[in-house]
Amino acid sequence: MAENTGKSSWLVLGMLLAVGMVAAAFVLGTQFKNFRQPGTITVKGLAEAAHQSDMAEWQVGVSVWGEDYGAAMKRAQGEIKSLQAFVTQQGFVATDVRSNPLKIERYREEYRDEEGHYRTRDNGYTAKQTLTVSSRDLPRIQKALAALQNLKAQNEAYTFEQPQYLLSNLETIKRDLIAQATADAQVRAEEFAKSGNTKVGMMRSASQGAFNILSATSTDNDDSDYGGTYNKDTIDKKVRLVVTIEYGID
Repeated sequence: MAENTGKSSWLVLGMLLAVGMVAAAFVLGTQFKNFRQPGTITVKGLAEAAHQSDMAEWQVGVSVWGEDYGAAMKRAQGEIKSLQAFVTQQGFVATDVRSNPLKIERYREEYRDEEGHYRTRDNGYTAKQTLTVSSRDLPRIQKALAALQNLKAQNEAYTFEQPQYLLSNLETIKRDLIAQATADAQVRAEEFAKSGNTKVGMMRSASQGAFNILSATSTDNDDSDYGGTYNKDTIDKKVRLVVTIEYGID
């Protein structure tokens, strides 16, 4: 009789432990559910706009040779005065032109010795100086470029580069594109969430990706998370910006 009573007691105790474990598992499961972090979704937003350069920088200069340092310097000083007069004749004022320092260096030339071997030796000096012309009058810059190209045929001491066409209000352009790209990211996030029967929550993080200033005809579709390019060769440009945004989803 006592033996049966003991077995009954152990049976009851086992049943109570089993019920307790089930209850504990239910409570823990509920707690884990309540403390589980909500999901997130990460999307990229794109903004693109056409812009036209409103300023240009143009570098022109002189490059001469002289038998000695003094001769090279004197010749360069004369040629740069002539070039400055040309720039003034093209309608640019003093505030449009920045004079860069004169550089004089030894000139090294290559020659072939009596045995046919190529060697180098000092042969006088070269002197170079440049002017940087900045203007918002782009047609004037282009007209001056054509005139200097013709003038160089008469004086090879003149040098020039192609004008660099710039956007002076880059920060304003960038802010506008960030706003547009952020709105685009929101739309994309909502499309993804809709397909998953969820709702887009608050923005968790955001970062700017590639910021590209391209020629108007460029087909570059870079959407990387960093970097960027700045095409300065053309007046008409296409400006493109990418953002990456993480949203919470409910």
